[in-house]
Order: sequence, then structure tokens, then C-alpha cells
Amino acid sequence: MRPTLLLALLTSLSGPAFAQPTQGQNVVVTGTRIQDYRDRLAACLARHCPPDEDIDATLALAEALFVEGEYGDARRAIRSSMSRNRDEARNYPEPVSDLYRAGTRVAEHLGRDREAEIYVYQILGSLRAGLPVEDHRHFTARLEIARSLAALGRPEIARRELGRLVEAARAGGREDVANLAELRSLWLDYMETPYGPARRRLLEMSRFTDPQRALLAYGAKALLIRIYSREGDDERADALIATMGGGETRQLLYSPPYQLVQQTNVDGNAHRESAVYDTNGLKTDNLAERLTDTFDDKWIDVGFWVQPDGQVDDLQLLRRGPGGGGWEAPLLESIRGRRYSPADRATYRLERYSYTATFHNTSTGSHIPDRSPRARIEYLDLTAGAEPPAPATN
Repeated sequence: MRPTLLLALLTSLSGPAFAQPTQGQNVVVTGTRIQDYRDRLAACLARHCPPDEDIDATLALAEALFVEGEYGDARRAIRSSMSRNRDEARNYPEPVSDLYRAGTRVAEHLGRDREAEIYVYQILGSLRAGLPVEDHRHFTARLEIARSLAALGRPEIARRELGRLVEAARAGGREDVANLAELRSLWLDYMETPYGPARRRLLEMSRFTDPQRALLAYGAKALLIRIYSREGDDERADALIATMGGGETRQLLYSPPYQLVQQTNVDGNAHRESAVYDTNGLKTDNLAERLTDTFDDKWIDVGFWVQPDGQVDDLQLLRRGPGGGGWEAPLLESIRGRRYSPADRATYRLERYSYTATFHNTSTGSHIPDRSPRARIEYLDLTAGAEPPAPATN
């Protein structure tokens, strides 16, 4: 599969931006050669390359720009390619879908939420244009729609999309994907009604013992661990963790909520807390009505080890955007308190966090974009993917 901003950044960096350390060593950070990517795209366009090659070169450039913190330039590169290839989805559904996927992620980190919502639906729309029979690619797109809508504070629509995914996945014989969608829907239900039916359903799922539902039971346990940890019931959380066993893939089981250093509004906090989650279940109790801050070029890269027992160790702030700091201390403290699923050995993680807020036009009465007074943290995992796997081939 071609590298895309989402998938490539979630698996590995294509350029020499980071060198993964052995435990106890420092991380070496070097720059990417962005001009090389610009030259590659320019050469492609000069010879009138086909749309898939155009998109490949665009996404390589956008990835390099994003990693270097040049979010605005990454957005412009992606949008230019969208203009060139907007009518190519029928013949190149996956490349065009990847282009909108990248656009969604960059828009989210820039706080351009309306743009992100439009693009995330185009991920699925592009696939449908050229691949009318739904498969794992469509299911991934539907998961991304639900994730984005929930993170943008629209849990009701996210639930609707998850329900559609359950139907499509079961129709396609992918009970595993349907189970994943059901678990995410239950998490949204729990966030809205902590002591409602969702908790009881998760308890029921966690007790499944038949092999066909082993992954469902594992996922239910992971969510229950998060619930117990949020409620301070460490004994029950630890007991469940002990039953999960080791593995290569580390799942985030609990991330302590935190508040950014800001003037907050309690009602605004509560509403946003009930809506925000992402593919790893990361959620923050920090989005509130407050005095408008500045958000340009405020991002950090952090690296840390996850020990075999799931505890975080050796957390390092590796890079910081030129917009400055002062906002990240509660976030870093939360990362230190995380719990991950057990594993047979320590594993390393690398993550990007952006301090941002939604663009809107309401505060000035003009058409000049202005920032919402609600701050948030956008994050991207630079070390692990979250795409539902393709069906096994016989």
C-alpha cells in the first residue's frame, strides 16, 4: 500500500526524522529533506503524471511537511492535489480516498473542523465511486467517520455511523469489524450515561469464553479497565489487566483526564468530555469555554517506553513547535499515568500532539476566520496503525 499521511505516520516515518532508541538511550532527531519531496512532485506534474503518481508525490510531501510542523503548507499541498484529482475517484478510488484521509488529519490539527468533516465523508465517497462492493477499505473509512464525528462533539451522529458499519460489516461477513463498532458505540453510551446499560453489556461481553468471541471479550475488558481506572477502582482494573496476557500490540487501557492551564467553564467541560475519543480511546477533560489563546505552531513530539506491565517510563519531550510551550505540562503528566496492555517486552512509542481550537466566523462578524474559545489537543500516533485488517486469503 502506498504511504499516506495517516497510514504512513501511524506505522513509520518515511524520512530520517527519528531514530528509535534502545532503552536508556536518547532519541536522535534530524530534519527531513522537504525540498526533495517538492522536487519530486514538481517533476511529476511537469510530465503530466497520472493521478495516482500525483497523489503519491503529494502525500509524501505533505507527510514531510506535517512532521516538520508545517501544517499550513501540508494543507495547501493536499488541497492543490484535491483540485487536480477531484474527478478521478471512479478510476483511482484508493489514491483519492487516501488524499481525503490526509486532508482530514491535517484539518483536525489546524482546528478546521468543518473542513475535516467534509473530507472524512469523502474518504468513503471516493471508495464507493470506484469500489461499489464494500470491503475492509470501506469499513476503515466508516470507522474514521465515527471517530472524527465523536471527536468533533457529535456523538449522536457518530453512533448512527457506527450502526451503519455494524450492518455493512455483518453483511460482508466481518463479524470482527462489527464487534469493534459495537464496542465503540458502547463507549459513547457509557460516556453519556456512566451507570446505564452500556456498563452491563460490557460486563456481559467480558465474560465470553468461546474462541469466536475472544477478541470481543478482550475489547470489553479493555473498556472496563478504562472505566474502573477513571473511577479510582484500581483493584478491579488490575485484576482485569492480569487476565489479558502479553502481546506485541500495546493497547491504551487508561489515560488520566487532565485540564489545560486555562480559564474554564464547567458546563463546557462536561459537554465536551462526553463526546471526545479517538481510535485508541484517548480522551481529555480539558475542553472548555475560556479566554481565546494563540494556537499557531504549537505542537510537541513525545517519546516514551511502555514497560511489560503496561507502565510508562522514560518520557521525553523530543521536539516543540516554534509557537512555544506552557500548555503541555498537564498532558505530559497524564501520559506518565497511563496504563497499557501487558506485553512480553518493553516497547517504544512516538506521538505528536497539537494545541489547537476550531476556526469559526462568529466572534468578529466578518468572513475572516477566528478561533473558538475552546482549546483542545489533537494527537497522532507515529508508531502504530489502527486499520481493520484485510480478510485472510486462502
